[in-house]
Formats: sequence, C-alpha cells, structure tokens
Amino acid sequence: MNDQQLIDALRLPKERRKAIKVLYKEFPKIKTNICSSGGTKEEAEEIFNDALILLIEKVEAKDFQLTSKLTTFFYGINRFLWMNALRKKQKTQHLEWKDTIIVTAEEIGYEDEKEDKLQLIEQALEFVTSKCKELFQRFYYKKEKMAAIAKTMGYSSVNSAKTQKYKCMEHLEKQVQEQLQNA
Repeated sequence: MNDQQLIDALRLPKERRKAIKVLYKEFPKIKTNICSSGGTKEEAEEIFNDALILLIEKVEAKDFQLTSKLTTFFYGINRFLWMNALRKKQKTQHLEWKDTIIVTAEEIGYEDEKEDKLQLIEQALEFVTSKCKELFQRFYYKKEKMAAIAKTMGYSSVNSAKTQKYKCMEHLEKQVQEQLQNA
C-alpha cells in the first residue's frame, strides 16, 4: 500500500485493520529504537499503540495534509511519545546508589558545556513566537522542504519563508546570547 492508500484505509473503519497490519511491520524498528534508549518491550508496545491511535486521529482530521512519508510521520509520533515518557520517567525515577556504576564524564562522553548550551537554546525557544517554533519544527524536526513550509504556513513564496526562518534564527540567537550573559 502506498501512503495515500494507507491514509484512505485508516479513515474507513472497515479497511482500518489492513492499514494497521501494514503499520505493524514498522514495530520492530520502533521497538529497537525504544529499547536502545532504555525502554522495555512493553513500553515500546504501549508507545506504538498510542502512536497508532494518534495517527488515526490525525488522519481522520479534515485538514490533515501529509508533508512527508507516512512512516516518517509515524516515526515522529513514536519518537515524540517516547521522549515525553522518558521525561516523565526521569522525574519520578529515584536513583539507587547501590546499583550505580561510577564513571567519569569523559568515560561516557558527556560534555557539560554542550549540555549547558542545549539547555540555553531550549530556554530561548520559549521566547520565540509560535510561528517561529512551528517553522523550526517543520524545517529541523520534520525535515520539510521550504516550498512545503511556505505553502503550509501561508508565505507568499519560498524566499519569504526563508527570510522568516532567518529572522526567527536571529531572534533565537539573540535570546541565547542574552541567556549566556545572564548565566
């Protein structure tokens, strides 16, 4: 099934089972990604099923427009759900020192400076407009082409979208610099 056939099948309750069977072929890859980042098979199954439900809800929306491959979009949903689950898990997880192996930052390749900069960027993203956030998400996270972004977000041309992205980036850099000065 191609992407449009899958979308059509997901929209029709009688055909949905066929589409879900096709999508379940992607489970081993998603399970591998989740398990390699500290998850369990059960967590992978839960995330995958939640992502299926979200995908069906998205596809059933009248204004749904696919701007990438359906599997790429589906992987993105899974990744987003897993990142949220990891954040929640880290907030509630208690560290047991007896089970901890003590290693140095160099041994695990951890760079405090890089981590600090990433946190500053995350904080600075809170100060950009929702339009800039959407533009960044579409370009950097979803890997959409500027032509698709221009059309979807209502820019008059690709160059207008590029100019807006440049302005958003300048604003973000300014925010990061201010954060660095205040830190």
